[in-house]
Amino acid sequence: MVELSDLLMAMTGWHWLIFASGLLVLELLTGGTTYLLWPSAAAFVIALISFVLPMNWQVEWSLFALLTLVLTVAGSAYIRPLLNKGGQHDLNDRASRLIGQSAEIATDFTNGGGRIRLGDTQWQAVSEDGKNLKTGHKVVVKAVNGVTLTVATA
Repeated sequence: MVELSDLLMAMTGWHWLIFASGLLVLELLTGGTTYLLWPSAAAFVIALISFVLPMNWQVEWSLFALLTLVLTVAGSAYIRPLLNKGGQHDLNDRASRLIGQSAEIATDFTNGGGRIRLGDTQWQAVSEDGKNLKTGHKVVVKAVNGVTLTVATA
């Protein structure tokens, strides 16, 4: 226990920078979840403050805890939504990328359902308005429900 208190008392601005860098590396290794970003930012701020205004270790660690709490709450409320806003949510969702694409009727629709050819693949499809469509007509994919596409005439 003496070694831990000695370590805490010996923390300088350089130690805080190393601590902040280590947390930042761990944040990058976890895939950018932003959970370690805020403690890393708080440690960086403590490093800057300790270079300008030396403090005892109790004040540094208390300020670190307070900054971590404030940055985590503020970051979760304001910054994380901004980071997620521009994300491409359908990156690995092939089905949602089909919406808006044009296709050709592969088999006649009966009772509002049939098959369409989209690229080199045939898909089960239903007509948006329940119409029976004929082979060869062009349609546009309007929605995806499981493996069934909802289409409308182009």
